[in-house]
Amino acid sequence: ESGGAPPAAVRPMMYKADEAGELERFFFDRVELYAKSGPGGDGALSSVMGRPAGGCGGNGGCVVIECSDAYNTLTHLQGGRFRAERGAEAKARASGTNGEDIVLRVPQNCAITLRDTNETLATLVKPGDRYLVFYGGQGGKGNGVSGSPGKVLPPGGAKGGWLTLQMTLIADVGLVGLPNAGKSTLLRAVSKARPKVANYPFTTLVPNLGVCEGGLFGLDERSYAMVWLDIPGLIEGAADGKGLGLAFLRHTERCRILLHLIDGESEFPEQDFLTINQELAAYSPGLAATPQAVVLTKSDLPHVAADLSKKLEALKAVVGHARMMAISSADGSNLKDLLIRTKSLLQREERSAAAKAILLASHSQSLGRQARARGLKNGAAVADRASPKPAEQSSEHLN
Repeated sequence: ESGGAPPAAVRPMMYKADEAGELERFFFDRVELYAKSGPGGDGALSSVMGRPAGGCGGNGGCVVIECSDAYNTLTHLQGGRFRAERGAEAKARASGTNGEDIVLRVPQNCAITLRDTNETLATLVKPGDRYLVFYGGQGGKGNGVSGSPGKVLPPGGAKGGWLTLQMTLIADVGLVGLPNAGKSTLLRAVSKARPKVANYPFTTLVPNLGVCEGGLFGLDERSYAMVWLDIPGLIEGAADGKGLGLAFLRHTERCRILLHLIDGESEFPEQDFLTINQELAAYSPGLAATPQAVVLTKSDLPHVAADLSKKLEALKAVVGHARMMAISSADGSNLKDLLIRTKSLLQREERSAAAKAILLASHSQSLGRQARARGLKNGAAVADRASPKPAEQSSEHLN
């Protein structure tokens, strides 16, 4: 993107581009934590006029995970150990109070998985969604319940384990491309998002979301309020964990379309295009099949403008479709047209998805009708075999 030389304190980040672990620490979209419910409280021994009357212990607190719009990262939970409260012990005839639940709050679209078995328990999609992961132990029963003067029933124990939480950012449009292709600059130009920009690779270390401001270009605000996601620059080997690698590739899977940005200053734009698409395909065939539009950036620069036609022709030879254009985020060239064409592609995909859903529902109904028809036919055949014919009955009787 544009700007001066990187400050000395930032430059070491460039040398660590292949160290995914170093870069992932800036944005926790996946964390592991240990959580444990509270055990139940002990029941009591007591009596009233010689009869057992001991109270019961309180139930232990549960581990609950709740979706909240107050968070957009999982940083606050990374590496934590969380325990719910123990149930209180009964006091003579008085039962103990229940232990307090522990509630862990997570961003939207967060999957909860048991780390050791990789079993996905739930995905919390919208604020207010809750999932009870571990129940608290049941309170111990006092002798008032057991009925025996000297007998109490033991409380239930705590339950716990390691959990993996993984969030996914949801956007209409994902911006992908090599480092320094102009993704963050474009997001700044069309939305109120303010990701960092500079003229060195890996300026963007975390994903950035922005809502398009159609009014900036004389378009209807509501109609063009698309959510765009700026994915940190990918490099060759990203699917194997190089650069920002797997840390952020997964966020592109939920984007409905991709804008594939190509640096207009690149000597080989067609190779840049192929490099990114190979990484997308290596990570997920479904991701590689996501509809794309190709955007050549920095068209305002004189040396880029001089070779614009040549570079677009080189891209055309490998792209395989006509969804290509050149833009400048610096002077706004073609940004309005980009928004219009992007919205049109989104609407086309919406219509296609709706048509597929209708077709799938119709196919399922047809299969259901066929299955019911076969069931009726088979049932009639079984009934025929089970009931001897009148002539056969008569013959057996005569013999």
